[in-house]
Amino acid sequence: MTGRRGNVAVYRGHLETTPTPYLILEDASGNRQLSLDTTDVWKLGRSEKCDIAISDDMISRTHAMIQRTDMGEYCFIDMGSRNGSFVNDRRVSTPVVLRNGDRISLGKTRMTFQDPNGVPRGSTPAPMGGVTQVFFAQCLVSVLVVDIRDYTGLSNAIDQSVLCQVVGSWFGEADRIMRNHGSAAQKYIGDAVMALWVHRTKGNEQREILQVLRALTEFAKATTGLKERFNLPSELRIGAGLNTGSAAVGNPGTHQVMDFTALGDSVNAAFRLETATKELATDLVLGKDTFSYLRPLPASAKDFRAADVKLKGYDVPAQTWSISFARLGEFLKKLADDPNRTTDDPLKI
Repeated sequence: MTGRRGNVAVYRGHLETTPTPYLILEDASGNRQLSLDTTDVWKLGRSEKCDIAISDDMISRTHAMIQRTDMGEYCFIDMGSRNGSFVNDRRVSTPVVLRNGDRISLGKTRMTFQDPNGVPRGSTPAPMGGVTQVFFAQCLVSVLVVDIRDYTGLSNAIDQSVLCQVVGSWFGEADRIMRNHGSAAQKYIGDAVMALWVHRTKGNEQREILQVLRALTEFAKATTGLKERFNLPSELRIGAGLNTGSAAVGNPGTHQVMDFTALGDSVNAAFRLETATKELATDLVLGKDTFSYLRPLPASAKDFRAADVKLKGYDVPAQTWSISFARLGEFLKKLADDPNRTTDDPLKI
């Protein structure tokens, strides 16, 4: 790729073309300029299936990825690579927001992130100026937030290089599992993952929420498996919040994918529900509207525990339903084994 395409923005009533961020990649084949404007996620690695394929035997097949956020920032995420990823000579363990001029190192390959309109490396971000075109649609969504428990304790107990691989692998599993189960988008925030499902067809909400729960069960198992894989001193634990409600869904500044991010109270509540798992000493907390779609199912009242919880930022206690991952797996298995279920039901585990 040799050129880069500008984004169209509106400034003071007239159209201007703004340069798009890009990578300058230095590898065995020479220098390449790679434009970052065709999608919102770019995977980097040795595999030909990666968006940016790099011929370097020191790089993992899927080594890292760059994700564009709804705020227009570009985050660099290591995907649990064997030899690690470095931004400005520092090894990456959690998502890093890239700044203009940042140097990225993968194996023997070097690249530089260029954002002509972005914040220079080492600078403090300035307030956004001007107004870009923003396209949002009001949709019913389910938002899943998953967080690593006692991340500080984990970071103090293991070597930094191992921590990078553990967290990167965890993000990689989240990306694979959530997308396989129909997630429209994933975001990586520190040691947390937010995944978004958009309910486009009325009447399919229950089925789609069960897909979210199936994805979460699979993700919980994958998380548990990291202890043996990396010889961790203790099992890696997670907590999750799931909320369903109306949200403004869109992708600011583009006519392309309209389900990249969601804004609204239903999204904020999902984060608060995840926090409530600590107070309730459980693994998963559901919001009222999410559980309303599950209530008609057999054994839902028995397997889920009801509680009114005071969520931060809300005046009135919220109705919630909680469940452990072990019991959630049993709940889904009972549904899968139900002889009355339809043959195209996706719940068999």
